[in-house]
Amino acid sequence: MQGRFLKHVKSIALQIAIFAVFVSSMHYFQTRHMASGRAVEFRLSGISQDSMFVPARSEGKISLIYFFAPWCRVCKLSMANLNKIQTDMPYVNIQVVALDYESKDDVLAFVRELGIAAPVFYGTEEVREAWRISAYPSYYVVDEDSVIRAKAVGYSSKYGMMAKIFWSKWFS
Repeated sequence: MQGRFLKHVKSIALQIAIFAVFVSSMHYFQTRHMASGRAVEFRLSGISQDSMFVPARSEGKISLIYFFAPWCRVCKLSMANLNKIQTDMPYVNIQVVALDYESKDDVLAFVRELGIAAPVFYGTEEVREAWRISAYPSYYVVDEDSVIRAKAVGYSSKYGMMAKIFWSKWFS
């Protein structure tokens, strides 16, 4: 009986290990071409303010830079997570950057429809290239010293984003 139980536990542990390797490999594959190292800083025009540096120059604050396109359906699904993170993690500076938009009106309509509370900026082709954005949504976690600590592409839950922020804050 005990041998059977151990065999079952070993089987489950092997399946978990295989799943972890698969998830890690997929994450690496998706983010392999994204920017790394020191974050490239740009002064961008915002939809509700003149302009601001992205990433923000906030001493002692981690920044979450979220890149989206107004036509992106996955962006629409994950955008609500940013408002929740802003509420739950006030020590995180969230900045949202629109890319690949046809007009500023498209960006404004997207922001209003989803009720995005974080500051939203109009990105440029130069920003897209510097941050090496090839898919949407993409986001980066940048520490207080402007070093990229985490990055992801595609849908991410509130808890997925929070885990990357937490890991960046405490273990990088």
